[in-house]
Amino acid sequence: MTKRIPHLVASTVLLALLAGCATPAAVSNMSVYTTQRTAPAALKNAIAVADVTGGRETNPLWVSQVASDAFRSALEDSLANAGVFERVLSASKYRLTADLNQLEQPAFGFDMTVTSSIKYTVVDTKTGKEVYSRLIRAPFTAGFSDSPLGATRVRLATEGSIKKNIEFLINDLLMMKTD
Repeated sequence: MTKRIPHLVASTVLLALLAGCATPAAVSNMSVYTTQRTAPAALKNAIAVADVTGGRETNPLWVSQVASDAFRSALEDSLANAGVFERVLSASKYRLTADLNQLEQPAFGFDMTVTSSIKYTVVDTKTGKEVYSRLIRAPFTAGFSDSPLGATRVRLATEGSIKKNIEFLINDLLMMKTD
C-alpha cells in the first residue's frame, strides 16, 4: 500500500499540471477580423451596441468564462471590422442587444467542444421596430493538439465558439433587408 502513495501523489500532481488554471477569454481571440461580404450602404456605420448581458467573470479554479465587457468589446470590434459599427448610440440607425444565454462547456476530455447560445436583437432606433431577432448556437472544438492543458483547451474552445457565433451574426446582418 505504501508503494502506491508516491504513484498517487505523482498522478495527482500531473493531473493538476495538465488541468492548469482557468483564464478569461481574450477579446482578440473572440473578434472577427475578416468577412466574406461588404456591408451594404444602408448598414455602413449604422449599428450601435446597446446592451450586452449574460457574461460571467472567470474563476481561476473553475473554467474559462466570457465577461460581458469582453464580449461587448469583441462584438464592437467585429462590427467595426465589418464596417457596420456606430460608436454613438444616439446617432445609430439600429440598436443591437446581445444576451449570452449559455456556454455549454465540458469539465474534462481530450477534445473540448464549447457551444455558445447568444440571443441577438436589432431594433430600428426611429420606429422602435424589431428588424432582427435570433438565438444563435455555435459549437467550436479545441483538441489535445491545440494544447495539452485542459483549461487552455476549454478557453480556446470558448473563444472559438464566441467568434463563430459573432461570424454568424455578421453574416445575417450583412444580408439583412433594410428600408
